[in-house]
Amino acid sequence: MIEGVRMRFDHVSIAVHSIDRAYSFLQRYFPTHFRNEKKRDDQVSGSFYWQDLWLGGFAIEMIEDLPGQKTFVGRFIEKHGEGMHHLSIEVDHLKPVIDAMKRDGIRIVDEQTFPDGSATAFISPRSAFGALVQFWQVPDFDHPKPKPAPDGLARFDHVSLAVKDIRKAQDFFLRYFDATMGGEPHLASEGFILGSVNVAGLKVEFIQSPGKGEKGDFVAKFIAKYGEGLHHMTINLKQFAETARKLKADGIRVVDESKNWRGEGEFFISPRSAFGTLIQIWDTI
Repeated sequence: MIEGVRMRFDHVSIAVHSIDRAYSFLQRYFPTHFRNEKKRDDQVSGSFYWQDLWLGGFAIEMIEDLPGQKTFVGRFIEKHGEGMHHLSIEVDHLKPVIDAMKRDGIRIVDEQTFPDGSATAFISPRSAFGALVQFWQVPDFDHPKPKPAPDGLARFDHVSLAVKDIRKAQDFFLRYFDATMGGEPHLASEGFILGSVNVAGLKVEFIQSPGKGEKGDFVAKFIAKYGEGLHHMTINLKQFAETARKLKADGIRVVDESKNWRGEGEFFISPRSAFGTLIQIWDTI
């Protein structure tokens, strides 16, 4: 943790072909709350549209290219397909964070300052285990836009990263972020190694191959195909069974229905149906 810098997790961003379609999908199947209208933004990496909404206590942002243009959003989709693009964390002071990382050889890209005192910079996925991480300096950090009151219907639980070495990933986030240790690396009942850290209010889960060469080693297959990086996000739903039925009735691909070690139901919405994002749903709040 870098002394004297406060951090607050803000949102997960998803690169999509159509914000309108992705927004409608999330509204149809999840209890969401309005946050921002669709807007154009102009940054050093290019111009794009964005819109976000509240879901389970955190914001989910969708980004798309401007009509007829291909910027970083389109290039990402061309290379990776639609899906989770970055994690965004607000800070009260950006410079100490960036200076410390650069001294240690961490690759920082797309630095930019704005007239209102805000500033942004990204940690390259090459330095953050395949995850693009945005820092956003907020001029009035102590007075954030209030979140909606908890609705008891959904809770955004965590974002999961597939990594080659959980210990190294944990050490990285503990060193540079307002983070605390979560679960120690251990072999999960499903056959992969699992660990976590709590980063600026968000649980970041890490999954690692057990290294046994098993056929069901989905972590090794994911990393072999895509490299380390954002794997899935998990949402706890009160209307678990009802949502599963609605998804299936609409032809949405639901996979891996099961019960976890605590006896709670779970399933995944396939990335093919959810704009490239693997979404895990748990039957618990």
